[in-house]
Parts: sequence; structure tokens; C-alpha cells
Amino acid sequence: MTVIDILTRVDAICQKYDKYDVDKLNGANVAGGDAFAIQYASVDAEINQCVEKAETAKQEKNRAAVVALNAEIRRTKAKLLEEDLPKLQRLAVKKVKGLTKEEIATRSDLVAALPDRIQSIPDGSSTATKKNGTWGASGSRTGGAIQFDTTPDGNFDAEYFKGTKESNQFRGEYEMRRMKQDDDLEVIGEGLETLKNMASDMNEELDRQVPLMDEMDEKVDRANADLKNTNVRLKETVLQLRSSRNFCIDIILLCVILGIAAYLYNCRPPAQKSDPQPPRLAQSLSSSPPLLDPARLPPAAAAMSAVNITNVAVLDNPTAFLNPFQFEISYECLVPLDDDLEWKLIYVGSAEDENYDQQLESVLVGPVNVGTYRFVLQADPPDPSKIREEDIIGVTVLLLTCSYMGQEFMRVGYYVNNDYDDEQLREEPPAKVLIDRVQRNILADKPRVTKFPINFHPEPSTSAGQQQQEPQTASPENHAGIRIPNPFFGPDATASGLSH
Repeated sequence: MTVIDILTRVDAICQKYDKYDVDKLNGANVAGGDAFAIQYASVDAEINQCVEKAETAKQEKNRAAVVALNAEIRRTKAKLLEEDLPKLQRLAVKKVKGLTKEEIATRSDLVAALPDRIQSIPDGSSTATKKNGTWGASGSRTGGAIQFDTTPDGNFDAEYFKGTKESNQFRGEYEMRRMKQDDDLEVIGEGLETLKNMASDMNEELDRQVPLMDEMDEKVDRANADLKNTNVRLKETVLQLRSSRNFCIDIILLCVILGIAAYLYNCRPPAQKSDPQPPRLAQSLSSSPPLLDPARLPPAAAAMSAVNITNVAVLDNPTAFLNPFQFEISYECLVPLDDDLEWKLIYVGSAEDENYDQQLESVLVGPVNVGTYRFVLQADPPDPSKIREEDIIGVTVLLLTCSYMGQEFMRVGYYVNNDYDDEQLREEPPAKVLIDRVQRNILADKPRVTKFPINFHPEPSTSAGQQQQEPQTASPENHAGIRIPNPFFGPDATASGLSH
């Protein structure tokens, strides 16, 4: 392959990819979307490039390079005259919105001047007739005709085809690029072959799926038709069944059924109401005697308010199970008392058996005169060994009582929730209770207070060890007069609220 062929092929490749050259398109500086302006700018740029190549050929000393440049110029001129110029001539006479007649005439004049500009570009050719192996003067040389070195038989010398160092280097680079292009084309060809096979397989699969889809469509159509027919028949059946005569019969039967149900409900034996509390905690919910007239109460009952608890604050809550209990108790005394007040703290160990109850603390406070008092009651925690393991974890009750001369007149009860302090232990409790990981939480915001009527000033004949005076026979009530089913109430006690 000669140098001219190499240059020709390179030029063809460059021209093929010229349309992707962003810099070149931006350099044309074409405004708007006018096709004539774009085409004319492209032709003008190619003419300028040919002129530059002609100037380069004049200064080039390598004959092979001069011949290659001239050949490229001639190809460009032929393209401009045969392809671009006719296109410009058609676009020049085409009417464009916004152009005047003078501007259209100016375009025609510009196109008419292009052939002369193209022909005036030197390309190394001569109009004289070839004689004795010589040619006329060329635009690429100013010293006369070009003399080719030929043998007597008319063939070129071997020195003519001898390449220079630059041409050999260019040819080697060209061969390497061509081989790389061939490899890339082979990879592209393999990819296209793979895509072709995939498309063929997809086509075959679609061909196999078409009958199945058609069959599914037919079945769906049949099912839809059957459903419509069924709906029509069902509607007719419902209309027949729901006639006025049948509707009256239905009403009569419904009334008979309701009457039978009402009769059976009234004839049922009275059922005992279930108590969600444990049996022992529900003892106070048993039937109470009827209320008595307050005027018939003994005079000692009037002294039941000699001591009033004004506040009980639970300290160090929540805390560990083995930590001591602490209560800050505030109370007021309305009349002076001759004896001390006894305060007790009781932990209910089991809801079924009172043998598991533990008295945590018992203190005497006195003498008590008229006034307001406050003290802190601290008690040791319950002994876990005296509590069944199944009763340690869960909800239980803590009772704080106050007595005078052996007569209990006040009881404050709290719910206590014992549970593990770790989420994993709560979800998967161990077989043996880990008492050091148990946390105690007293529900201090929901105390239950029960008051009992006692005689704070017994007569001298009354012995100190006498039994507690018969309490008021009124059933547990709150301030609104509503009965409160609370396990903290003793029998026939009166409930009241407690401030915090």
C-alpha cells in the first residue's frame, strides 16, 4: 500500500467522523437553525482548509507529501463542486421566513462566486497536455514543471518509491491503528452476533408463548361470560325469594326467635360474678349490710377523724427488690391523744395464703398533740426465702396501716410490680429467680386509702386489750357515693382519696 493510499484512507476516516467534532461545529459560529447558513459555513470552512493545505504543499520539500496533499485538495474540490455546491444552490433560492428578497439575492450571489473560489485553489495539476513524461507548472511548485524519474521503458525508478523515515513511521503507526480497529470491529461483530442469537431465542420464546396467551384469553372470556350468567340467575332468584309475602314470614320468624331468646334469658339461674382479683384480695367484695342512718351511729364514731393522713410520699422508687422501703408520711391531729400511734408496713407475699405475709416494720409515734407532723418510715425489704418463687415476680400489694390503742383506723394500699431489670430476662425468665436482678416498682400515683371508725377516747371501764370497736356498717364508698371494688378495703370501711 502506497503513501497516497494511506493518506486517502485516513482522510476518508477523518471526514466520516467530522460530524462528531464539537469544536469544529462550534468554530463554525453558525447562528440560528438556517440550513443555508449551516451549509455555507461548512463549505467556506472546507475551502479555507484547502487553501491552507495548498500553502503547506508549496513549502513542503518532500515530494511524496506534496503529492498526497495535492491529491487531498483535488478530492475536496471535487466534493465541493459535485455535492455541496448543488445543495447550496437549492437552498439559496429556497424561501425562508424572515428573509427579504435582497437577502435571498445576496445568497445566490455568494453561491455563484463559490465555483471560482474552488477552481482557484492550487492542487498541483496543469491544463497543458502531458508530453515526454513532463507536466505543466503546478501550483505547488514555482520553478517550472515537475520531472518524474523514470526508466527508458516508462517505469518509475526504485528511488521514487523509497520512503523517508517520517513516512515509514507514519505507515507503521497507521498499520497499528488499522489492526486495532480491526480487532475492535471483530469484538463488535461478536457482540452483534450474540445479540442476534438472543433476539432469535426471544422470538422463538414469544412464538411459543403466543398460543398459551391465546388460550388464557379464551378461558378468561369464558369465565367472564359464566360469571355474568351466574349473576343474572342469582339476581332473579333473590327477587323471587324476597317477595312481600316471604318478607312478612321472615319478620314473624325473627320475632318468635327473639321472644324465645328473651324467655331463656329471664329463666336462667343467677350467675355469680367473676372477680379478676385473687380470692384473698376479693374478700372485701362480698355482700355488705345495708347502710345505717348516721344519726343512729354511736357518739364515738364522731371521733373517727381525730387523725388525718395528709400525704404519703414513696421515696427511692423504683429500686432494687433488696433495697429498703422508705415512706415520708405527713398527718395532722385534731385533738390531743393520750396514747401513741402505731404504724405498720405489711408486704403481701401471696394472694392465696396469708401465711406468706411479712410485717416489715412496726413503730410507735407519740405523744400526739394537736398539730401537723411529718416523719420518714424506713423498713427492710421482704425476705425472699419466705416467699414462693412463683409469687416473687409479678404484681402484689403493700399495706401501710395506722392504729390507736389496738384499733386500726387508717389503711393505705399500693400495688407493687416486681420484674427483672433486663429486657432479655423479662422475655426469657430463668428457671430460678435471680433476686439481685429483680426491680421493685411501687405504683405511688394510685394509692388506695381505707378509713375505719374507731373510738379515740374510750371510757375508763374499757380494757386496753379489748377488741376493735364494731366499725361503721356502711359499704365502701368514694366521695361521689359510688361503691369501689378494691382489695385494699376492709369490711364495711369508708374509702377516700389521698394527696401526694
